[in-house]
Amino acid sequence: MESSLRLDTEGRIRHILMSQLEIRPSVLAESSSTTPLLGRGIGLDSMETLTLVAAIEEEFDIHVNDDELTVDLFKNIATLADYVLRKAAERKDADEAWMT
Repeated sequence: MESSLRLDTEGRIRHILMSQLEIRPSVLAESSSTTPLLGRGIGLDSMETLTLVAAIEEEFDIHVNDDELTVDLFKNIATLADYVLRKAAERKDADEAWMT
C-alpha cells in the first residue's frame, strides 16, 4: 500500500513536470525516480524549481516552508515524493488533532 502511494505521488510529480514546466515526456521517460531534478539530470533551474514548489503545494495541499527549500529536497523525484508524503501525513495528523 505504502509503495503504491509513493509511486502515485511520483507519477503526480512527473505530471506536474510535464504539464506545468513543459519538461519533454521523452526526458521523463528516460529518467528514473533517482535522476537528479537539478543540473545534468532533468535540468530544472531556480525559477522552474519555484514553479514546481507552487504546483506541488497546490496539488498536494501542503505548505513548503522557505527553510526547507534546499538542494537536498530536489535531489530527485524520489526524495521530493518522500517529502510530499511526509508533509501530507503531518497535515493529516494536525487536521485530525484539531477535529478532536
